[in-house]
Amino acid sequence: MVSETYDSTPLLKVCRFLNEAGARYIVAGAYAMILNRAIRATEDVDILIEASQDNYARVIAGLSRLFDGAAAELTPRDFEENIVIKIADEVEVDVSTKAWTVSYEEAAPNAQRTVLEGIEIPYLSLPDLIRSKQTYRDQDRIDVERLRGLLE
Repeated sequence: MVSETYDSTPLLKVCRFLNEAGARYIVAGAYAMILNRAIRATEDVDILIEASQDNYARVIAGLSRLFDGAAAELTPRDFEENIVIKIADEVEVDVSTKAWTVSYEEAAPNAQRTVLEGIEIPYLSLPDLIRSKQTYRDQDRIDVERLRGLLE
């Protein structure tokens, strides 16, 4: 399946497709750091999604529009059985129903929003982003220190 837009970043492409599919999601990970004004290099897009059958179908439909259509092979059951699904397409997208201890339902009321190039992007608030990065990974520990500095 051929991608239908020429968005300037992987984030914008993913968000455009998810928005057009009506998916309920929040950007997490490194892109959420960037949107919260923390410099962080990344190549993949991490999204936290609402855990519901309807939303799984919307996420699959949206991400299936990426160039290779890799997400079209997914089923809602894949989301039920896996906390994180890595979709390796023209853009690598990590889709999760939990960002460490943070669920979509917990994060949605606090989510921040911005519009870039006409595309609305919902992303984790700074406190939720910090909670999502309180993991055992060394990179996440470094990220948490940077993020806490932004709170001050």
